Amino acid sequence: MQQRQIGDSINIGWPDFGRPEQSFTIVDLDQLGQVFRARVTDGQREGGFLVIYDCPDVVLEQLAEQATSATGFRVIVSSLRCSVDGEVLRSFDYEWYPTPEYAERPRKLALALAGLLGRMRGGSESGNPD
Repeated sequence: MQQRQIGDSINIGWPDFGRPEQSFTIVDLDQLGQVFRARVTDGQREGGFLVIYDCPDVVLEQLAEQATSATGFRVIVSSLRCSVDGEVLRSFDYEWYPTPEYAERPRKLALALAGLLGRMRGGSESGNPD
């Protein structure tokens, strides 16, 4: 997985809908080991996604269940696949709105997933950004 920063371009598509990758600009992100969350824009609209690289579907499902308990809001693994720079992945879905009440959810979930993944793998990942 490539290291990214705010302002970088990233290509995102939805192969299950036959939508080819399109270039977006990253406006916010968390990159915590295998966990990657980004908010992106095409200059008119914004959207976001959260994925875990190199992680089997069964583990993604377990992590979603554990993240629901850890965060206090429902987290699921989407059945809709996305492609990020040519790699097809399943993303995590959760309720989010562009309001102050929901503002911290994306980062809270990314940190929770990184910590849970680290503990699941027996590592020392704390979920804290470096």
